Amino acid sequence: MANKRKWIALGYNIPINPSKNRVYVWRKLKEAGAVYFKPGVTVLPYRKEEVEFFRRLSEKIKGMGGEASIIEISFIDPKDERELIERFIEQSKQEYREILAECRKLHNALSSSAEKEKMENPKEGELMKLAKKYKRIRSRDFFKLSLAQEIEYGLADIEDILRMSADDLSSQVRRILDRD
Repeated sequence: MANKRKWIALGYNIPINPSKNRVYVWRKLKEAGAVYFKPGVTVLPYRKEEVEFFRRLSEKIKGMGGEASIIEISFIDPKDERELIERFIEQSKQEYREILAECRKLHNALSSSAEKEKMENPKEGELMKLAKKYKRIRSRDFFKLSLAQEIEYGLADIEDILRMSADDLSSQVRRILDRD
């Protein structure tokens, strides 16, 4: 028999009130990149980090008065597993597309002459936000999509533009100071 991929699943039920508990669990699952297999059942590829995540979340759910069980699963029908993998891939693609659009927007803003003229706000903070967001997305890209490399190139281009702009600004300040 072929070596099967293992998955980890969390089945849970949380009391309706207070609703903030349901929102909390939903956000945590979204941050981890979990996919809903069925209502109240989320799945992640089996890795030590994901097992630990589900354990912590399960304890939190139980502390909220809910029920939670963690199980290890494997698929009998490869078609069913492929459909689940496609859902993970589509989820990652969507997140990558969003950050890629943000990279292009920042790149275009920094490349425009108007932005270069108003160097009071060189947008380093936006680059940092994008880099942190990319790191979170990359951590839950379980199937290592090639879009990640395109984003890394985009972030590097933005970094180069900011570096050149900082060098230009530094040169301008130096010229002003040297005008005695």
